[in-house]
Parts: sequence; C-alpha cells; structure tokens
Amino acid sequence: MDYQKAVQQFVKLRAELDSMKKRHQELEREVRNKMELLEQWITTQADTDGLKTVSTPAGTAYWSTLVNCSVAAPSEFTDFVFENEAWDLMEKRASKKAVKAYVEENGEPPPGVNFSTYRSFNVRSS
Repeated sequence: MDYQKAVQQFVKLRAELDSMKKRHQELEREVRNKMELLEQWITTQADTDGLKTVSTPAGTAYWSTLVNCSVAAPSEFTDFVFENEAWDLMEKRASKKAVKAYVEENGEPPPGVNFSTYRSFNVRSS
C-alpha cells in the first residue's frame, strides 16, 4: 500500500458511506411515514370508539399529555415571580410542573410564560 492507494480507498469508502447514509435516510423516511399513517388511524379509530388505551397481543397503544412551557417575556416573568414570591415557578427556565399547576388553578399561565399541552402517541411492546 502507498499513500495514493490509501487516500483513494479512503475517498471511495467515504463516498460509499455517504451513499449508504442517504439510502438509510430514505428508508427511514418511508418507515416513519408508514408509522405516522398507522398512528393517525389508531388515534382516529380509538377516538371514535372512546378508548384511551388500546391493548392487543402485539402491544398497547396509548396517549400521553405532555406539557411544554417557555418564558416569552423574561423580565415580565421574573418581575411576577419576585413580586409574588412564587419561587416554585422558576428554575433556570419556567417550571413545567409548577406552571401546569398554576394554569389549572388560575386558568391561564403566569405573565410572560407560553404554555401548551399536546397528546403524544406511544406503543409499548408486549
């Protein structure tokens, strides 16, 4: 082996790896699209049937409600926390758990905080 052959082989292998990665991404996209269609069908059918979980011998489909909040106006939020001594609302970011409790109690998030929930689809293998 010499430098030219080693570099040539390296370049060839790098191109082969790039090609493999591209093909893998295409295959992954196809599989994810199929999974998304199945998730939509299961969700729609379960909602129609009034089910919160779907247990089958193949596994259990269920939904989780996840919480997301972020500080939209940092100074407004910080002022609110300090004025109300609501330290539980603050971490390095707004505390999801405390903000969720605040929203449940007050019907809206504290000033300066964005708050939303979303359903997450899950399948646990049997």
